[in-house]
Amino acid sequence: MNAIRLTPQSDQLQQLEDAINTAQVSGWDVLAAAVILVVAYPIGRAVAKTSRVVARRIPNLPDDLVMDVGRLTKWFTYLIAVAWALSFLGVNVGWVAMVIAVVVVFVFLMARPMVENIAAGTLLTVRPSFGVGDQVETAGYRGTVEEIGSRSTAIRTSDGLRIHVANIDVLSAPIVVYTAYDSRRAAFDISVAHDTDLDEATHLLIEVIAAVDDVQQDPAPEVQATGFASTAITLSISYWYPSSMTSDSSVTDGVIRAVKTALSEAEIELAVPLFGVERAAPSAATHSGDVEPATDDSAATPDGAQDGSK
Repeated sequence: MNAIRLTPQSDQLQQLEDAINTAQVSGWDVLAAAVILVVAYPIGRAVAKTSRVVARRIPNLPDDLVMDVGRLTKWFTYLIAVAWALSFLGVNVGWVAMVIAVVVVFVFLMARPMVENIAAGTLLTVRPSFGVGDQVETAGYRGTVEEIGSRSTAIRTSDGLRIHVANIDVLSAPIVVYTAYDSRRAAFDISVAHDTDLDEATHLLIEVIAAVDDVQQDPAPEVQATGFASTAITLSISYWYPSSMTSDSSVTDGVIRAVKTALSEAEIELAVPLFGVERAAPSAATHSGDVEPATDDSAATPDGAQDGSK
């Protein structure tokens, strides 16, 4: 008579039965396992509390990341307690450890974005390139940093919106920190006529710009000629203002108003672009001789005025 051969499924069941051996389990073993599980609860809470106290000693570590550390240590304590209790119930701890490892790997793969953001948040707090209160631009958003969390960075925009940017995006994208230094620079251009005394205009503009509120004296305002065309000379005006200001709009408004007033009082003429006049094609009436076509002189004269008298 042929012996019965175990199938692969039967082999797996046999391995499971070998891993779980309850033949030698006594009532004391069950009681010990129950005590371990009961005691594990307060121990896990105590371990979580201690880990949070230690984590708070790390400079600039956000509160939500501190809470994540506490949760991680608590559940790790619970897993150890469960494995220990199962060993009293005749379960092979090595087999349980393998199952736990598989579960941990699965959870890690499922929660990979969250883990990456937590790791990025840790890097942003441990090695900060900016902090709460800084004005930054990153991942296409610009505003004031309100919070650097374990998963995201909260930015308040100039129009009153609160935007949460994932830390992994903040860490991987270029970060422009507008408040990294004490002052920032703003600039704009104007065009003046060719007959303008550039030295006189430069001296005048620097003087009036320096008198505008929030314009810093060091570095001093600058006015430089940066362009020369057939119709105008371009002057570039630059000045510095405190980087703590949300934007340069109020400073620029004051500077432009001061420049406009000063140029008007000094009778310095601003150059305006010259636009060509495109004449319309002659109509059918023109071809028939009903209307006399305009001469080149009359078309080129401003406001359509003719050179000759009627």
